[in-house]
Amino acid sequence: MGRKGAARSAVNLSTVRTIGFALVVIGFLMPLARNFGSGFERINTLMGGRAFGAGENTFMGLLMIAVIVTAIIGLVIGILTMMSKKTRISPAAGWVVLLICIASGLIVFFSNMDSPALRAGGILILIGWIAALAGQALSKSR
Repeated sequence: MGRKGAARSAVNLSTVRTIGFALVVIGFLMPLARNFGSGFERINTLMGGRAFGAGENTFMGLLMIAVIVTAIIGLVIGILTMMSKKTRISPAAGWVVLLICIASGLIVFFSNMDSPALRAGGILILIGWIAALAGQALSKSR
């Protein structure tokens, strides 16, 4: 594979990572699991309807916020790097954003094992994490 093919492959893997983050954002807007609504409805339940209120479990609410915020950051980073070849984001920043997104979501998921049956949103988030992880791990910018 020549230089042109290698560059094209790196761009494609970057695109896979960006699509993965987009799937996480879309999944967050859909019902996540049995007995859960969307991610935002779950945050509202966990936070007790307040920004930093004494809800059911404020820490879990903050972790859910971390999932959506890091997914949006990853999506923005991906779009910026696809739009301009001059935009250079540190590969370490990509890993940090991705790992915070995945770790936050997994902590929330495993702490709520009373309703593990995933619905469409939860499945999309898992697929998005896998795609973003594959794109990040296999991209040229690792």
